[in-house]
Amino acid sequence: MPAQSAILPLPSAHARFIVLNQHQLSLDTFKEKLALMLALRDHYLTQYREANLRVSIAFGLNFWQKLYEHTPEGLHELQPITTGAMPMPASPADVLVHIAAERADLCFALSQALLSGVEGQVQVLDERACFKYLDSRDLTGFIDGTENPQIMEDRAETALLDSSHGVFADGSLVFAQRFVHDLPKFNRLKVDAQEQVFGRSKLESFEMADEVKPKNAHIARVVVEDTQGEELEILRHSLPYGDGSGDQGLFFIAYSKDLDRIDLMLQRMHGAVGDGLHDRLLHFTTPVNGAYFFAPSVALLAQVLAV
Repeated sequence: MPAQSAILPLPSAHARFIVLNQHQLSLDTFKEKLALMLALRDHYLTQYREANLRVSIAFGLNFWQKLYEHTPEGLHELQPITTGAMPMPASPADVLVHIAAERADLCFALSQALLSGVEGQVQVLDERACFKYLDSRDLTGFIDGTENPQIMEDRAETALLDSSHGVFADGSLVFAQRFVHDLPKFNRLKVDAQEQVFGRSKLESFEMADEVKPKNAHIARVVVEDTQGEELEILRHSLPYGDGSGDQGLFFIAYSKDLDRIDLMLQRMHGAVGDGLHDRLLHFTTPVNGAYFFAPSVALLAQVLAV
């Protein structure tokens, strides 16, 4: 039961993230549209092998329960954070589609195949064309995903449910959230002040020593450890989005075997737990949505999409 193809490989040059609600479309038609998109992916894979076209489809809790009689352990709805210093919204959704490739046109073609002919029948909550920026940097100029596991076995151990989860093995629990950056505000800071926000050097991405790293630096808030001091990792596939004008930011997506570590990470970011400190990066970027999903294995996906 291999994992879906967009989960374990390193992020590609281009991606498109689509967040949908079934809305007025029948369940069978919705499943057919998803299956047709996968069939087109397979066609393009034979025609444009060098593009490394990959897709992952994930489902929100309520929608998954329409598709399958059992629910993977640990899947729950993302809860908004209202008690911390910095609030965080939550926007439950039915489906998250993650399309990745070395070519933007193929990402577009799959999104077009999915959404054409169902205008007004599905609710598109978000659709972002994203891209690798320079040497894997966020639009702030800092390298993104430095903490990601790099070896394939480590990535699988971080992201995938193991065999103890039975039919859900090789599936992954997913967190997706879009951020809108205030880049003019951030860029008014001098580089050393920007580095204090992140807890890393801007050029080389060297992490500051604990004794000098601010306790509210981004790295200090999002790195979560277990009781033995081991870091609880997640597998990030985040990429920037934006045009020369309008919203510019980051579509954050992470695959994990455990949503509890993401819950804790978010609570620490927003000042809703422990010392009450919040991530200073939130002064320069704003989360505008967010939801949890489950991405089943290839075999289980085929089963639930069968009509």
